[in-house]
This record gives sequence, C-alpha cells and structure tokens, in this order.
Amino acid sequence: MGARRRHFTTTIDYLNHPQFAARATLIHRPKTSTLRDGLRIAAGVLKAAVRRHPLLLTSSWGNIHPDLLASAIIGLWPRRLRPTIVLMGCMWEPTGGWRGRMERLLVRLADRAITRYAVQSTAELTLFPQTWGIDPAKLHRCLYFYTIDPDDIVPEPRQIAGSGHVFAGGNAQRDYAPLLEAARRLPHIPFVFATKLLDGQPLPTNVTAGQVPHQQFMELLQTAVANIVPIRHGLHRAAGQQTYLNSMWLGVPTVVADSPGVADHIQHQQTGLVVNNTPAAYVQTIEWLLAPENQPQIAAMTRAARHAVDSQFSFTHHVDCILAIMDDVLAIGN
Repeated sequence: MGARRRHFTTTIDYLNHPQFAARATLIHRPKTSTLRDGLRIAAGVLKAAVRRHPLLLTSSWGNIHPDLLASAIIGLWPRRLRPTIVLMGCMWEPTGGWRGRMERLLVRLADRAITRYAVQSTAELTLFPQTWGIDPAKLHRCLYFYTIDPDDIVPEPRQIAGSGHVFAGGNAQRDYAPLLEAARRLPHIPFVFATKLLDGQPLPTNVTAGQVPHQQFMELLQTAVANIVPIRHGLHRAAGQQTYLNSMWLGVPTVVADSPGVADHIQHQQTGLVVNNTPAAYVQTIEWLLAPENQPQIAAMTRAARHAVDSQFSFTHHVDCILAIMDDVLAIGN
C-alpha cells in the first residue's frame, strides 16, 4: 500500500502524535458546539466523503453528533460511493420514547457506511452489538488514556491546608445518591463533590458540592484521601475512564463503581478498588481506606496503579491502537 493511500481525513485532533500527524488531514472542530458548528463539521465530513477520503470520526461530540449525522447521510449513498469510515470514542447510552426511536434509526443508517467501530472497553464488544444491532465483527477495542498535563500537578498536595477529604467529581453517567447517603453515615469525614448534579439538593453538613474550574478540580483530587468515581449502574458503555486513570496516575487511592470498562483498567485491591454503587459498599471501603493498619497496603496499591497507567494506558498506546485499525481497514480496501 502506498503512503498516499495510508492518509485519512479526521475530526480527531491527535496531531501532537507524530505518526498520526504525518497521516491525518484534520477537519477543524470549533471550541463551541452550537447547531451551526455541528452542521459545519458534518459538511466537512461529507465534502471529504465525496472525494472518497478514508475517514476517522468521533462518535459523540456536540449536541447533534455531526460525525454520526454525516455517516447516516453517507449510508444513504450507493455502496460504491461510500468511503472507508472508522468511528471511535465513547459510544451511546440508549434512551426511550420517540428520541430513542430516532437514535436507532440514525445508527442503522450510519452503520451502513461505517467500516469499523473502535470502542473503549471489552464489555462493549458484546454490549454495543446487542444494544444497537451492529455486526460484532465490525468492532475493535481501543482503551482510553490518562490526560495529565504538567499544569495539572499540585506540588506537595498532601501538605496543602484543608486536605483530607473524600473526593468525587464529574457529571457524565454519574450517580451521587448512594455516595451522598454514605456521607450521611460518616458525619465525621469531609466530602467534596465537584459536580453540578447535586445543585439545589439538601446536603449534610460534612458535604460540599458544586461545579468547579478545572484547576480547582485537580487540586481537590490531589489533596483527597480517596477519589470515588460513582458511575451509575446498568450502563451499556464505558464511562469515567479519564477521571479514574488520572487519579491512579496521581497516586490517589481510587475507588470506582463497577461498570463497563473498569475491569480493563483496574485490578481490584492491586491498582484500585472496584465496588458496587451502594451506600454500604462506599462506607465499608472508605473506613478501610482510612484505617491506619491498612496504609502500607494502600501505598503499595497506589504505586502499582501509577505504574500500570504509565505502562498500559498512555496517549501513545491509545493512538497506536487507532492507527493499527486504520492500517487494517485501508489494507482491506486496497
């Protein structure tokens, strides 16, 4: 296959990876996600598709998912006119009612055009085809990566005044109700929840909650005695990986509610703790983490977590996986 055939057009900005940048032509993605911005992206994808450029697209950016929308339009074209398309990223959680029916129609049309899907967990290799009626042979797994920048790192975080709280943060696919109940049962322990999902709710006196800027989020994470990621039960897709991988890399004891993708990234009691999303499980786990006799085991666990994330879940590993998929599908089409 010639070098020219290995090039592709993409809406994924991984241009800081040299091998990716050497092969990719980027469709500019604006910082905002208005309807107008989404339609511009969809138009850029369709323009590249008309020219039969291989496409690497993201699954869920923006309110109208312009990459998926463009793929659905391409799915209406004759097969001979469709380009190679790889769709990657966090896949979709199904909804009900008329919206759910529209989602399924959109996915069916897009699937006609999509050559390969890159999902983010082993569980999705089964869940995704079952949920959306996709051929399992079209799926490939590419695990996500940690995203710590130098500016995110707080110097000597354990020495900052006010540290010692239990932290939880994030909005997407979170369920804070069981963790909030656990906080009520542990009134002597301070909890900080960096989320908008508890706005307007009555909180115990030991709980502080609210959306915070990124830098404050990172400081609250690094000064915590534990980071809990309360992913909601019953998901059909992976969620929360960036939060718990960043926490593990930073050396914070990390507790994650069991859900798709967690087993790909965390070895229970070796690199983190995987629990049920229930008040009782959280109370038991927090008390174990704070017990003085367990601190040597916890220190060994956080060291192993940092090593695992560095060696297995880096940006380079992730992009190499995506490029391998592109090589595979372009070889098939050559």
